[in-house]
Parts: sequence; C-alpha cells; structure tokens
Amino acid sequence: MKSGLKPPSRSRRVPGLLLVPLLTLGLASGCSFTEPATDTAPAASPSPSASSSGSGKAKPSKSSSASASPVEGGAETQEDAEAVVQSPQPAPEPEFDAAQEQFLQDKVPEGNDPNAILQVGQEHCDQLTSANALDGEAVLSELIMKPSKDTSDAIVSLCPGLLPVLEAAALGFPDGVFAVGEAAPWAEEPSVAPGTYRAYGMSTECGISVYAGSGDLIGSFDGTQPVTVGADAARVESTQCYSWSRA
Repeated sequence: MKSGLKPPSRSRRVPGLLLVPLLTLGLASGCSFTEPATDTAPAASPSPSASSSGSGKAKPSKSSSASASPVEGGAETQEDAEAVVQSPQPAPEPEFDAAQEQFLQDKVPEGNDPNAILQVGQEHCDQLTSANALDGEAVLSELIMKPSKDTSDAIVSLCPGLLPVLEAAALGFPDGVFAVGEAAPWAEEPSVAPGTYRAYGMSTECGISVYAGSGDLIGSFDGTQPVTVGADAARVESTQCYSWSRA
C-alpha cells in the first residue's frame, strides 16, 4: 500500500538551497549585517561656547580673550616684561687713581674709551723706561729733539721715575740757530741758556759755532768735547750734532 505523503528528505533541502540567494539578495538591496561596537567612545557633547542661537559659529571664550589683552590695572604683558629684562644696562663708570685722572685730563674726546687712551700712555711709558735702562743718553737726546706734551704728561703722571730725564731734556737744544738768553729752543724766537753742553753721538760731521753780539765768531767746535756758551755770546749755530745737553 503506497502512502500519499512525499518523502521528508526533499522538503528539508529547500531551505538550504534558498540560503545563498537570500543572503545575496540582502547584500544587493543595501541591507548589511553590522556587529555591535564593543569599545566605542561616547560621543562628545557640544561645548556651550560652540552652540549659538542660529549663528552656527563658535564664540571666543573669555579665557582666550583675557590672555591676548593686557591685564587690567596696568600690569605688564609677557612681551613687556621680556623687553624690560633684555634692555641694555649702562656700562659702569671706570675708576682711575689720581695719577691716571691727571693724565687723562683733556685727552678723552666725547664717545672715546678712556681706558684705551690710558693704555697708550702706559705703553709709551713702558717703552721709555726700557730704553732708558739700555741707553739713557739716547732717550735724553730723543726727548730734546722731539718734545711732546703727551710724552711729558705720561712721564709726569704714569712714570715719574723718568722725571730727571725730562727735566734735563728741557735744558738742552737740537740742531739749529738760537739766540742766547733762556732755555726755550722751541719758542717762536728760539733761544738757549748760557752754560756748558755736550753733543750726543759725537758725529764726525757735528759742528757748532758761537757768535758774539757784534757778529764776531767766538769759536767753532766739532762736538767731540763739551762746549761752553758764555753770557757774552749772542747766537749759537749747530749742525749735524743731533742734540746738546747740559754737561
């Protein structure tokens, strides 16, 4: 006897055959299966400053505007404070002793460094002192032939040990023509004082002539020996002797 029922095995295969078309249909229609997010961060809530009544633009906060403007009550901003800290400070006034002050008097033009001028004077003193230790006659002759106020000031203030040499140089005279009167060989009308003199270097070409007031020649000398200029002399002429100093 045949049963009217269909075999159950065929009815069970139908869902399995439709599974793939259904999934395909779902993807094609835009439906997708999304797994729920497990570690999703909560959405940030809008800040009060970002919301407005229809403008759609964020308003600046009070803290930002306060930092951009100076503090009330006249307080300095950070830039002003830095400007004050970085402003150049005046250089300290140099300190000099009495002798240095005396040497620098009227020698420092406005805007010049007094230390530089003082250094030049001190170096000149050092050179004269060293040269005087080696050949005092050469230093004396140099001071007679090339007197200088700066050199005299340096000796008086910075190296007073050379004062005797400076004083001796003031009594001497270089080559030239001089009246006999006072020791003023560099005056507008140069003159020498009566006295006994000796030549520096004793050059073979050195010569000196002494004349009386009448114009008569009192005597001519070669400079190898000291020469006396008497009170009766009126004029002295010296050539190639470099300098004459008191004997």
